[in-house]
Amino acid sequence: MLGLLTIPSVFRNWRKSLWRNEEEARCCANEIRGTDAAAQQDFNFDEPPISLETVMAEFKLSNDTLRRMMAHMSHNMDKGLEGGPENSTVSMLPSFVPELPDGTEEGRFIAMDLGGTNLRVMLMDITPGEELQTQQFNTRIPNWAMRGTGEQLFDYITKCLAEFLIEKGIQNDGLPVGFTFSYPCDQKNLRSATLLRWTKGFEATGVVGEDVVELLEQSIARRGDIKVEVVALINDTVGTMVAAAHGNGGECHIGVIIATGTNASYMEETSKIKYGLSKCTTDYEYSEMIIDTEWGGFGDHSEADYLLTQYDRIVDRRSEHPGVNTFDKLVGGKCMGEVVRVVLEKLIRARVLFNGNGSDTLFKQDAFPTKYISEILRDETGSYMHTRDILDELGIDRYNFSDMLLVREVCVVVSRRSANLSAAAIACILNRVRKENMVVGIDGSTYKYHPFFDFWVHDKLKELVDPGLNFKILQTTDGSGKGAALITAIIARLNKRKQQQQLHKAGGHVVAAMEQNVGQTVEMKGSRKGFSINENEKINLITNNTSTHDSFDEVENDMIHLSNP
Repeated sequence: MLGLLTIPSVFRNWRKSLWRNEEEARCCANEIRGTDAAAQQDFNFDEPPISLETVMAEFKLSNDTLRRMMAHMSHNMDKGLEGGPENSTVSMLPSFVPELPDGTEEGRFIAMDLGGTNLRVMLMDITPGEELQTQQFNTRIPNWAMRGTGEQLFDYITKCLAEFLIEKGIQNDGLPVGFTFSYPCDQKNLRSATLLRWTKGFEATGVVGEDVVELLEQSIARRGDIKVEVVALINDTVGTMVAAAHGNGGECHIGVIIATGTNASYMEETSKIKYGLSKCTTDYEYSEMIIDTEWGGFGDHSEADYLLTQYDRIVDRRSEHPGVNTFDKLVGGKCMGEVVRVVLEKLIRARVLFNGNGSDTLFKQDAFPTKYISEILRDETGSYMHTRDILDELGIDRYNFSDMLLVREVCVVVSRRSANLSAAAIACILNRVRKENMVVGIDGSTYKYHPFFDFWVHDKLKELVDPGLNFKILQTTDGSGKGAALITAIIARLNKRKQQQQLHKAGGHVVAAMEQNVGQTVEMKGSRKGFSINENEKINLITNNTSTHDSFDEVENDMIHLSNP
């Protein structure tokens, strides 16, 4: 108890020491400017002097600011539904997945998941009422495949698929494949999608603007030693929504990914999907469709500049794709650690942190991965064991308790800003969907492994969702893997249902034709023999005839015999 009381006191004394040191920081500003040309270009050391308070002020977003963001995002969603990526930074891409699982899906399916820098190949057996049975193979995509040619990338993917199938002895079974491809695509039907742009570090040439399914099928054909059918190309967020529904009695209204980047999907009325269906190459006969929002691009047209800090602008300017995926960079784990590092660098150069003693390691881009944030925030009060280890790894050998506390606070304000923005985006969709007892399925490493992220998201959602709307959050696991297999199973179920409907419809035409022919022959025979037959007897006669014959031809032959006097 005493320890808990002393920490706030130490923190208050430390903040007072910062105020006392502000004058010293101002005096040293000219000296600092001359120490590093990059720092001079990136950082503004003019008034006001930097302190924890100024950093917190930049990253703190009021609910009014978050609601302003929600209004802008909702407007861009409407524009995306109408005109797609050419009309909006929130592209609202069609998935062509019309339903969630209903519990009757069954069969054996292959799921492939390309997301981040990893590839997974999975064999899934689905049985109604039972847990999914999964066998899988994981690998890391080598750098030469990520940054080489598209042919090299897809040949590597196919190689991994083939080796897995051959190992399981199912290379010739012709199993259906669901391919989770977690990059923005302009989808024209369930198995045809053009890559709009690479994200997450991929730069393979010859893929942007091409049909991803065709590239995969061409690679499979080049090998010639496996037989599979690529049934669906799936976004990981759509898969997350489907996987969450499978574990929740078929109910899920929004699927969300908060990992390296961020994205969301939800079920939309078909009548509102103008852009997505305008390019559809097959008939779409369902009343709803899961929409892949691609909200990671929100802000790319400067419509969210009021959310950006000076540190976000530095990180964006140094990134692989400046000015692209703005919301991704504000929320996702790919840039969160780098934002913290840039803040720490400025604090060091302003002599607020570590008495101005940094390190070559810490001043190097991407030297502070996002996992450091989670580890630092897992430290128990007063221990700072993980913080010490991380500072040692970064080459910082001179620090005190106040320094460690400041590093922790920077991690808090940056990651909490990310959680608040995530909550605002989710609330935006909840306020649009407006169903009873809505369910949000969330997956992703940033959401799962940050010790407070889930709490912060839920806490802020309660403040931003419209009064009277109820929701709950489900933490989903392996949405991209399970989701791919489940969507493939859903498509198989829908195709089977469609075939049954077609057979039933065809059977109805046959019965109608038979009824007419039997009626004519009975009427003919009745007129000759002097008897009549009513409608029920006609139906009974048709039923009795058709139930014992293998084909309409046999029934027709019996009719001919029946009509002879």
